[in-house]
Amino acid sequence: MLSDAAHEEICIQEVIRRHHDSLIKFLRRRLSIADDADDVAQEAYIRMMKYEGSREIKSSSAMLFRIALNVANDHGRAAQSRRASDHHDIDEYQLVSEQPSAERSVLAGQSLDLLLEVIEALPPKCKQVFLLSRAHGMTYSEIARHCGISVKMVEKQISRAVAACLKKVGGCDGITS
Repeated sequence: MLSDAAHEEICIQEVIRRHHDSLIKFLRRRLSIADDADDVAQEAYIRMMKYEGSREIKSSSAMLFRIALNVANDHGRAAQSRRASDHHDIDEYQLVSEQPSAERSVLAGQSLDLLLEVIEALPPKCKQVFLLSRAHGMTYSEIARHCGISVKMVEKQISRAVAACLKKVGGCDGITS
């Protein structure tokens, strides 16, 4: 008695039609991820295509399952290789961030908001002198000339502004204006 395809031309479509369900069941039991069975079967069918019309294969079903098993093994080795290459020893990395923590960022934002409120609430001349010094980087002499006041008055205005900022944000209640 001859085996199921001995001396007959292999029709890949017929082999797939007859053995698809059993091949999928076989692969689902074999693979660590059952959902990969369809992908492995598809690859096996593609590899099997080169035997279309062949008269050399005695058992087309055995050939299909052997090809599928080889594809499944290749698939497993590739997945294992990806996992191994993705593995890195944590000791190799310095995990210190240059960025401030989220809590620190929030606190800094809140402090900045408070400072802006204090600066906005300063008397106009005091506010102008303070901003010329801190925001524009002008010297006390330059501010005095610009505002038409003495350097001593610039110092007093800066002290007043700094004291107000420290009182609100710095927590230094002992500083007075």
